[in-house]
Amino acid sequence: MSHVVWLDGGLVQPGDAALPITDPGVRWGDGLFETMRAEHGRVPLLDRHLARLEASLQALGMDGAPAMDEVRAAVDQVVGQLDEGIHRVRITVTTRPTLLVEATPHQPDPRPGVSVASLIGAWWAGDEIRQHKTLSYAGHRLAHRRAVAAGADHALLLDDVGHLGESDAANVFIVANGTLLTPPVEGILGGVTRDVLLEAAEAEHIPIDVRHIAEAEWRNANEMFLSNGLTGLTPVLSIDGVPVRDGRPGPISERLAGAFAKAGGW
Repeated sequence: MSHVVWLDGGLVQPGDAALPITDPGVRWGDGLFETMRAEHGRVPLLDRHLARLEASLQALGMDGAPAMDEVRAAVDQVVGQLDEGIHRVRITVTTRPTLLVEATPHQPDPRPGVSVASLIGAWWAGDEIRQHKTLSYAGHRLAHRRAVAAGADHALLLDDVGHLGESDAANVFIVANGTLLTPPVEGILGGVTRDVLLEAAEAEHIPIDVRHIAEAEWRNANEMFLSNGLTGLTPVLSIDGVPVRDGRPGPISERLAGAFAKAGGW
């Protein structure tokens, strides 16, 4: 099936799925979501996504949202309708309580990497709400539109002095002098794939440094890549039109992509 939807108790036709205007997710963007990859009839990182969802519900005091066993059962029903191909699976929850799970086919980008455009002042480390995957996503969408208007695939969100935060839809890593660097979870989402990649890097004995990254460092990095729950690791080949290194995926990016698969990614 091309589009599978589970809403508030069972599978429904996509065209029949609707939420009331009183739902807090509709009215205020007050809810959470998770986006995951399903392949070969399973969601490889489901446990981690549900753990993050539950932790955010508790941290934000969203009492009355659906329980995780109900969410898992809904995901299982949706995934059970899918073929062996790759699908995007999205969970949406609010305190109505609303539970929406939907799956759509995903076609991986055949290109070896992507381009990014830097956006100064689009992020700040004290923005704690961005440490949760809320439905209030207008800032990220605006950043993405601005990046596309600049001729890039994604945006790099920076603070007012150029420190690196995240992208419009992913965490960001750089490689400098053989060390893997990524910003701490301060005003950015603690990504599931980010965690798996950090664990994989440790297992591969790749040096890791989690800290704020100044503009001079990320602009002169040997490698840069993005990570999220749908695409895994995606090399960045250019920043603001300037190639990263030689404009091709770097050796540590390729090594980590293999390690990610071994660590239970896909």
